[in-house]
Amino acid sequence: MERPSIMKKLELRTSTGDIFAYVSKEKDTPWIYVQWVGNVDVDDLKRIMVQYTNVLTGQNCPYVLSDRRISKGNWFEINHWIEHKWAPMAVEAGLQYIAHVTAPVAISKLTSRDLASRILGFEFKSFDAIEDAKDWLKQRIAQAQHST
Repeated sequence: MERPSIMKKLELRTSTGDIFAYVSKEKDTPWIYVQWVGNVDVDDLKRIMVQYTNVLTGQNCPYVLSDRRISKGNWFEINHWIEHKWAPMAVEAGLQYIAHVTAPVAISKLTSRDLASRILGFEFKSFDAIEDAKDWLKQRIAQAQHST
């Protein structure tokens, strides 16, 4: 299967055709940016996360900035699947770090804390502010460059 290129912003869609996420790699940043914009059921979310992993494969980019500030929905019911099914695929695709910006509602923060407590195979940290998430990724990138 041909891997999608992220030279431009990709749209990931639900089974009904609604946009659920945008994936992009801006030339000025060393990470892949995922902006979650919709509300989706569990089956669509699983399918979209597999698509997202296909984007990661071959990009040679271990860093992701995941932004849920404007998305809706409760992801608790998918965290087990993320830990046991998606995370191993993402690690195989080269993922090492996710800085996750939560939506400004309590359930988003609780879901992220729950996910961070799981064994994922990559480092996952959630943030309330996107600038804090970017700073954390920059620190991880600097550490990786320093150790090589």
